[in-house]
Amino acid sequence: MTNSPPLHILLLAESEPKAALDRRALREAGADRVECRTSGVEAARLLARLVPPLPDFFPQAVVCSQRLADMDGEQFCAMLRLHPLLLDLPVLLILPSDSEAEQLRTLGCGASALLARPYSVRLLKQHLTALTAARTGQEELERAKKLTDTRAFDRALETYALLLKPVRRPEDYFRVGMSCLEKRQWNHAIAAFQRALHGALLEGKAQLGMAVAWKGKEDMLRYREYLGQAAATFVRARQWHRAREVYARLLRSDPSAKNPFLAEAVQLMRQGAYDQAAEVLVQAAPVTPRAHLSARVADVCLSATEPQAMLQGLEAGLQRALGPEAGPLADDIRASLEELRRQAEAHRREEQAERQWRAARAAAAERRAAATAEKTQETPPRTAADASPGAGRVRPPIPGVGQKTPVAAPWGAMPSADTADKTSPAPPQLLLPLETEAASGQASGLGDLITIMQYTWRLARGKK
Repeated sequence: MTNSPPLHILLLAESEPKAALDRRALREAGADRVECRTSGVEAARLLARLVPPLPDFFPQAVVCSQRLADMDGEQFCAMLRLHPLLLDLPVLLILPSDSEAEQLRTLGCGASALLARPYSVRLLKQHLTALTAARTGQEELERAKKLTDTRAFDRALETYALLLKPVRRPEDYFRVGMSCLEKRQWNHAIAAFQRALHGALLEGKAQLGMAVAWKGKEDMLRYREYLGQAAATFVRARQWHRAREVYARLLRSDPSAKNPFLAEAVQLMRQGAYDQAAEVLVQAAPVTPRAHLSARVADVCLSATEPQAMLQGLEAGLQRALGPEAGPLADDIRASLEELRRQAEAHRREEQAERQWRAARAAAAERRAAATAEKTQETPPRTAADASPGAGRVRPPIPGVGQKTPVAAPWGAMPSADTADKTSPAPPQLLLPLETEAASGQASGLGDLITIMQYTWRLARGKK
């Protein structure tokens, strides 16, 4: 029987005191040696052999708490998987609870297995046995290290080492972001500037750095978004020169971009801070057309509960900020306000005329409907016979139809004895309509033709 190799475990925890319970459980689960670290960056360097290794320490697995001193356990797992030689290193991530939310949060982070607190030594031992069963030997890893490209891991480790310093000040993150911009490491720059946003003094600069990073990634939509945020931040911080510079850059990319000066002035006007609003308007004048500025201010005054009081308060603020030079700007605002009032009145009259016209049309339609209903009530209902076409009319009889007509004898036949003494038979019934038409004088030519035919017929009868 061969002896199994000693089980070495690298334990990661937020602090040494918090690691004491896990260390004791690992000992009871059969670990021969347990080394503890609180920094994810330091542990990654140790595992990648970027620092001198511990004597005779070859970890077969890593047991990592969800929270470390410089990063989360999920971040550590994701960074570790960037190293080709550490892709199959077993990592047991210990969760604070067995809730479904905690488990879903860790999906895809790179952990080999999950273990929720509180856990038993038996369950911990089962996990360690399963994770270390197929672990590749350390000697093979050392031989493969010479043929492996670890540049992605090295860059990530360097960036995390900068971002996750023990002293986490916004200024540090900002400097890291600027350094990443110089190296064209856009993703790392964005991560650094996002952390620098928590510092109010550097918020505008961090947003400006975010804009540059997104432009480097050729995402112009987010580039304009962060430029606008940076300009608004500089306006709120009263950094007028930076605000105008960033806003001018934004206008070159998007001419229809929102004006941060007017947005801030409008908010202050609605709050009743007319002196501060006047100061912002004065600083907005170099980058804002006078007509646009006066029209926007007039529109805000018109929408107020007391437009005249708001205008007077703003004029007083402009007078204190500009002195005699406030007159032209105040006059333009008043002129714009009067024009907006005239337009609003004209629009109101148009809407009133439209409502009256619609009401008249509706009334006329009601009158027509009432008249139609009254007429329908006065008209007696029609029967089925009345409704049929031609009902009540007597059609004249058609000659030769429905009457007994004597049949003429064949040509040359002698009449019988009972008919010899009778008078000559009348012309055939088919000729009667023609005779009637001829007698009416409606067609003289046709009458002559009928007369000739009658005469010829009589001659033929007489010869017989």
